[in-house]
Amino acid sequence: MRPIAHRRYFRALGRAMLPLSIMTALAFAPAAQAAQWKWRDASGVIQYSDQPPPATIPARDILQRPLANGPVVQAPSPQSASQARAAGDAAQQQAASELDKKIAEKKKADQAAQEQARLQQQQAQTLQNQQNCLQAQKQLLVVDSGQRMVQIDAQGQRAIMDDAQRAAERARIAGLMSQYCR
Repeated sequence: MRPIAHRRYFRALGRAMLPLSIMTALAFAPAAQAAQWKWRDASGVIQYSDQPPPATIPARDILQRPLANGPVVQAPSPQSASQARAAGDAAQQQAASELDKKIAEKKKADQAAQEQARLQQQQAQTLQNQQNCLQAQKQLLVVDSGQRMVQIDAQGQRAIMDDAQRAAERARIAGLMSQYCR
């Protein structure tokens, strides 16, 4: 009779422990499942492990990654994977387009800066030419005035200009005026 009594005891114990064992199994099942890696190897076979796949496995072939505090993430279906790739390609094209726009804007700004520098240089040259023209006109007025003009020679002595020297000086000033007074 003893064996029958044990059976009843274990049956009763089993019935009492069943909810507890189910709850324990349910509590640990997501944690065990969440710690699983799932990937497709080079030959196309699905692999499961609690360790990450080798570095040679591309990211697109990793089907499931463990999460510390969350649900298990399944790999997207092939259709959604192609949509994700298309979205990634579109994002790359948009980024490339934005980069091209920025490069074009930078080139445009550089060209504008170069043009501005060239205009400023032209304006400075024009101002210098105007000043040189005014100076030449004043010198021509002095030469044409008929006043006595003195030149200082190499020894530092004063020498009064004769008519030939005055004509040579006038020709030199006329050349300067033709260069600067346009």
